[in-house]
Amino acid sequence: MKKESMRLTKILVFLTLLFAAAACFKDPGFEAGFTGENDGSRSMPTRSYVTPERRVMLMVSAGFNSLSNYLSEDLEELEVGYVPEGKHFASDVLLVLARLPKTMGDYKEETSPVLYRIYKDRGGEVIKDTLHVWAPTDQICRKEMFAEALSMVRKEFPAGGYGMVYSSHATGWLPDGYYTSPQDYESAHAPRRSIGQDRSLSGDIEMELKDFAECIPMHLDYLLLDACLCACVEVAYAFRDKADIVGFSPTEVLAEGFNYLTITEKLLGGSSDPIGVCQDYFAFYDSQSGSNRSATITAVAPAKMQPLAEVCKELFEKYRPAIHSLNGNNVQGYFRYNRHYFYDLKDILVQAGINAQETARLDAALKECILYKAATDYFLSIPLKRVCGLSMYLPSMGTTLLDNFYKANVDWNTATQLVK
Repeated sequence: MKKESMRLTKILVFLTLLFAAAACFKDPGFEAGFTGENDGSRSMPTRSYVTPERRVMLMVSAGFNSLSNYLSEDLEELEVGYVPEGKHFASDVLLVLARLPKTMGDYKEETSPVLYRIYKDRGGEVIKDTLHVWAPTDQICRKEMFAEALSMVRKEFPAGGYGMVYSSHATGWLPDGYYTSPQDYESAHAPRRSIGQDRSLSGDIEMELKDFAECIPMHLDYLLLDACLCACVEVAYAFRDKADIVGFSPTEVLAEGFNYLTITEKLLGGSSDPIGVCQDYFAFYDSQSGSNRSATITAVAPAKMQPLAEVCKELFEKYRPAIHSLNGNNVQGYFRYNRHYFYDLKDILVQAGINAQETARLDAALKECILYKAATDYFLSIPLKRVCGLSMYLPSMGTTLLDNFYKANVDWNTATQLVK
């Protein structure tokens, strides 16, 4: 989820740059991709070799939901910022996979997901080149379509490095539907999912964390999740074999999200700097006032999480009775609306009674895998006093159904045995 916030600052910047920039040209098939009026696809040329210097950035906007206006503006800002020049083999590649409704709030008319490339031609005009249009009945958050799109990117654009920015609703490791309607979910006992959202007349479509990770066919230099509540240790650990750096927020994310005016310059214009994207995100919100000064951000190296898993497994076993009887009111939380499923990992263990030596070992393991973290004093109504950068499930504040889901679906639990 993202919460609406004032957009005046970025809108003024966007409008200034927009009028100064060259007019945007769309290829003839592009608008059909967004309106769902064309269910075909354009044949893409086959690349016969990999250019080590070339990098591919894929922007995924799963915006067939209440965020559509914000995600649409993000895509407009993407074009105003740095855009790679040309389409030759050595050029960096900026791709967008998007699905948005024709009208905000109207989900009755299905629209087609579309994959397109953004580049500048020789005259400096921004071109949006439609590469593939799926059927209106397809959804980005269906694992089959998502896997197909990512495989297409890998096959058609071989490169020395890949990165993904993913923007939508999310609820971390939680099953789909549980955050919004936990009582309905408990009654239904149905398997659910947690990342991204496509609205549908027959029910929302979301993606299971495991499916999301398994859909990624290439190793990513970075995965930036512009979505709520994703900086869970459970989410980070799921990408340990998939991405060098994962950037995400332990709290919700206000609707502005990342800075899409500067994001491509950080990720494609020169050396790749995903941590810089996280720093830009925090700097923007930290400069605001009132409730708009609300942000948390963490960048993790998932491949360096094994020491953390080993320390936590030992501490979870030693302090199991204390952890499973903790009062959540005494632990740093990252949630609102009594959705008590996201507590600070370190504070859980501190409140459970770990000693100074154990705390030092935990701190060392966290330092090894957490590359950057920042938090404002508050996130809306939530005081942020004890922030290690990663949230975690607290079994004493969960349910039997969540415990069973956690044991069956969460790799972090397989490694650490938080819930037995």
